[in-house]
Amino acid sequence: MKESLISSEGRLGRFSFILRIVILAVLVFAVYEAASRFFAHWHHGTFGTLAIFLTIVAALICGFIGLMQLLKRLRDIGKAAYFSLLMLVPGVNVIFLLYVAGAPSKSE
Repeated sequence: MKESLISSEGRLGRFSFILRIVILAVLVFAVYEAASRFFAHWHHGTFGTLAIFLTIVAALICGFIGLMQLLKRLRDIGKAAYFSLLMLVPGVNVIFLLYVAGAPSKSE
């Protein structure tokens, strides 16, 4: 069975989780850079707000995909899915993400 990025089914190891989260963050940054450069030199004026809009859309899509990866990782370390709600608490979310990224996998 082929693994889907937008599915929360299955498990995900430490290295794969970290790699996917980093790729998603780089993707959002790349969209911001490309959109900023493209819309900053538009021949009819500057449309910087379009760059911000495209970045927000990319961040929402990547955030959803990142949440699915987090749910897979939580399943892999033996935690319940409701722990993902800690990502809504500022400050705690960074600590929680570091914990999830470093926690060892549980064997079934």
